[in-house]
Amino acid sequence: MKNTINYYYNMHINTIHQKDKSYYFKVENSNYILLIYNNLEEIDDIYKLNSYLINFFPFHKIVLNINNEIITTIKDNKYILLQLFINKKISINDIIELNNIGISYDYPKLKRDNWFILWTNKIDYFEYQISQIGKKYPIICESFNYYIGLAENAIALVNNTDKSNISIALAHRRISNNSFDLYNPLNLVIDFRIRDVCEYFKYCFFNNIDISQELDLFLTYNHLNVNEANLFLARMLFPTYYFDLYEKIINDEVKEEEIKKIISKADSYERLLKQIYYRFKNNQLYIEWLEN
Repeated sequence: MKNTINYYYNMHINTIHQKDKSYYFKVENSNYILLIYNNLEEIDDIYKLNSYLINFFPFHKIVLNINNEIITTIKDNKYILLQLFINKKISINDIIELNNIGISYDYPKLKRDNWFILWTNKIDYFEYQISQIGKKYPIICESFNYYIGLAENAIALVNNTDKSNISIALAHRRISNNSFDLYNPLNLVIDFRIRDVCEYFKYCFFNNIDISQELDLFLTYNHLNVNEANLFLARMLFPTYYFDLYEKIINDEVKEEEIKKIISKADSYERLLKQIYYRFKNNQLYIEWLEN
């Protein structure tokens, strides 16, 4: 792979190491990662957005190959090269800073703000899938309906929320507490601003990182309007953490037993949801099981 990268990117690499299906190397004082990327429909919008953002923030930069192309095909796999600029733990303030960037609808392939359709299609597919292969996964079968119930609550709340005056923002497919996810252009989408903070809070909660202070400060000082508050609760209700792990299990990337770590925190997560619900009670929300 070293010689291949030298050829396609006109670089001279001394050392390179592979992790999973990605390749990490350094040229002079710059760090790079070559990684597989197959979502070709979105890549032009991502490159355009990346070219804009690197003028203001330390986003990892997409590097074109010697043919001035974004994608490089190597042994039937499609790769993208990123130049890496930052590596640190992040806080909620880093996320909010990016969410406040003015953004437009000039990136139609990256839009993810129709949660009702996206979520409905996702759970319909999962319900069909588990009906076909469920016997192979007894732990998932036992817990599946509970998380489908959370998802249905979230979908109903989204469906009854007026989204016409909620502005869109720069957001991410998934977010964690590390800067690689935050500044990875391949992770970018266009969505409502509360998407990222909700996914950050869920990530931290299920990775045993205390979010109580950050969550309180966010809800106190960010002045969510009624409709944004409803979407915030809906996003916290929707169990992305469970469904993401479910997909990895079905794809044989992790063992089914891993999902027990999620299930074991269900009661404590319900308590968190109830705290958020009561913060927004003046929105005339009513979700029966959160009232108890």
